[in-house]
Amino acid sequence: MESYSKRKRECPSSPESTQPSSSSTFPDEVLERVLSLLTSHKDRSSVSLVCRNWYHAEQWSRTRVFIGNCYSVSPEILARRFPNIRCITLKGKPRFSDFNLVPHNWGADIHAWLVAFANNYPFLEELRLKRMTVNDESLEFLALNFPNFKVLSLLSCDGFSTDGLAAITTHCK
Repeated sequence: MESYSKRKRECPSSPESTQPSSSSTFPDEVLERVLSLLTSHKDRSSVSLVCRNWYHAEQWSRTRVFIGNCYSVSPEILARRFPNIRCITLKGKPRFSDFNLVPHNWGADIHAWLVAFANNYPFLEELRLKRMTVNDESLEFLALNFPNFKVLSLLSCDGFSTDGLAAITTHCK
């Protein structure tokens, strides 16, 4: 009798077989295509738990990632888990910061994330930030280090001026 943990890690087998298989019955390209049709990040995360092959297919096919709390994961872990990211949505400060209940210079600085992204995602095209501290130097760094950058969304972000936005408009598509 197989242990639960061993069966849990194995992929679903073909209908003809009654024994679990350690490899997927789908070619990698088919599996990646199916995964690309899943638009919900929650669904993609759930599918990646099916087995190792599905985990790796999801890892290599994911181009968008949503991080609901910038303190929940490090940029290095993100880069190791998803090497082909083109679009990142990143939330920083908690919602109650919208009501001035958080000290002025309290965390959620984007610059450390941008440095890690420059090393791991030079092909980054889209960055959506919410409640992050973004200074002009960070915006200039973003503009100069991501040649394919196209979309920047700054929702309830603070710390920048028109000088930082000018760097974005000057150097980005």
